[in-house]
Amino acid sequence: MTTSILAWGLVPPILLIIYMYHLDKIEREPVGLIIKTFIFGMLSVIPAILWEIIGEYIVLFILPDSLVYRTDMSDYSVIYYFLEMFFVVAIAEETSKRALATLSVWKNPEFNFRFDAVIYYTTSALGFAAAENILYMTDYGSEIAISRLIPVHSICGVFMGYHMGLAKTAELDGDLKAARRHKRHGLIIPVLIHGSYDFCLSVGSDLLCLAVLLFILVLTIVAWLSLRRYARQDMPV
Repeated sequence: MTTSILAWGLVPPILLIIYMYHLDKIEREPVGLIIKTFIFGMLSVIPAILWEIIGEYIVLFILPDSLVYRTDMSDYSVIYYFLEMFFVVAIAEETSKRALATLSVWKNPEFNFRFDAVIYYTTSALGFAAAENILYMTDYGSEIAISRLIPVHSICGVFMGYHMGLAKTAELDGDLKAARRHKRHGLIIPVLIHGSYDFCLSVGSDLLCLAVLLFILVLTIVAWLSLRRYARQDMPV
């Protein structure tokens, strides 16, 4: 593994974590816990890969060849890409990132403000992104580094963290119904964002590729503005 691959894989996520850390004005999180969450995020690629292998096998098993492939049998069909990207890849990766972040911080007393959830869950997402960056660039070379800077994982982490912070507040207030609702939103929203991005790129339509890149550009701006707003409006859980 070359130094350039490590640098491109790790430096952009770490810079974003440092930025979030400095946004946290009320009570900054322990660096050790942030590092732990980042490592857990990197490790979450393991269950995600296993899930994706099993999920792809199931999709290929349940769909007849006429639905798996296009008419000329040269590529997968739109139906296959829809099931694969939304119900396998997006769910596998977002569930894995959230599960290991939750394992890392949910019961930790340092998780005592709403913005803490944004920091921790986005850090887990960035750990996943770093590991994925390194794996992709190990296979395809550092030439693809620029394409790996598209911030889908961090966008998903911001929205996931926001709802998980609300879920933690509701849980501590004894409102378990609201806690479950926010936990659902904290998974469904990232899955829809992630699945839409992967699906549009996989289908290969120039129009869809352009549309999803504009979609991600808008979401990047929304997530960045939301991140700053969540920090300003921070309160105890």
